[in-house]
Amino acid sequence: MTKFRNILAAALVSSLALGLGACSPQDIPEPDHKARTTACLIRSSVQIPGTPEKQLAADLVEAKIVHGLAVREIQIDEKSSQVSSRLLEALQAGCVLMVSANTDYVLPLAEFAKGHPNMLVLFVGGQISISDQPANFRWVSDDIQGGAKLAGFLAAGKSSSSRVVLFVQGNYFKSKEIQSAFIAGAKDFDRESGSSTQVSVVTKSKELSAELGTLGSEDVMAIFGGRSIWQDLTWDTNEGPFVIGADIDLGNSGSVLDANVPASLERNTSKYVLSAVSSLLDREFASEPLYRKPGALKFNTVELRINQPDSVDGALLEALAAYEQELISSSNR
Repeated sequence: MTKFRNILAAALVSSLALGLGACSPQDIPEPDHKARTTACLIRSSVQIPGTPEKQLAADLVEAKIVHGLAVREIQIDEKSSQVSSRLLEALQAGCVLMVSANTDYVLPLAEFAKGHPNMLVLFVGGQISISDQPANFRWVSDDIQGGAKLAGFLAAGKSSSSRVVLFVQGNYFKSKEIQSAFIAGAKDFDRESGSSTQVSVVTKSKELSAELGTLGSEDVMAIFGGRSIWQDLTWDTNEGPFVIGADIDLGNSGSVLDANVPASLERNTSKYVLSAVSSLLDREFASEPLYRKPGALKFNTVELRINQPDSVDGALLEALAAYEQELISSSNR
């Protein structure tokens, strides 16, 4: 049932991007709450690939299917409007659950939540201190750098040629941090195994296509890019490299990527969104103690998902799991 919901949600995400619901009445259960109850994704009018927003949009559509509440998107053009006034407009329009991952909005949303206790905010990413967090503000950490380290470790371990190509789109979320973390993860594998991996970095789509054509099955490529990057790729499943993706909803989309990309770095935020919706409908706005999930790898909010387990040998999987535990332990110090 979960996989079915994920596939259906993926098909409907585009409707959320337009701020409209795509489900017909027979697609969702009859709600027992006010139709005005709405969950909204709060985002900037400037779209940045690689943030948790894509997954949060899918999670909200899933919440629409499961709970029958309305969902929509609220874009804020910071050049022409103030964040606080846009949030007030959204609340007046029925957005009693605000979901966001834009780190520019973490403190404005916290302040807004303080002034409006009968609504709920769920924020993924950024940082907020306990003293700044109101009881109706739920905070969940995001750790794309930790995930990139895992991807780099896997890439170095999987490459039998010791050749890895890393593509990071220039405007990708935290692109420089991802590059550094990925290379660090590859070096950590080399340090443990005594190997020497060469990581080549490319940032332009034309370079990506050219590099992909030179790689064989003994090589590895990692791709951190938006939808347009993936749409432009062609696949040779017999001779192509082991590919590690990011933010492609691997295993749930039913797309060609599921067959050609064995592993991908993904966000798992559905449980937090559905939990927030359930609390909202039960009118449980405040959390005591404060709702905080500070470890993205620990709580599996960021996951290196391996969709084809047979493509990675057991020893490497064990080493990868041990490395993940090291990263979790180090983040707790």
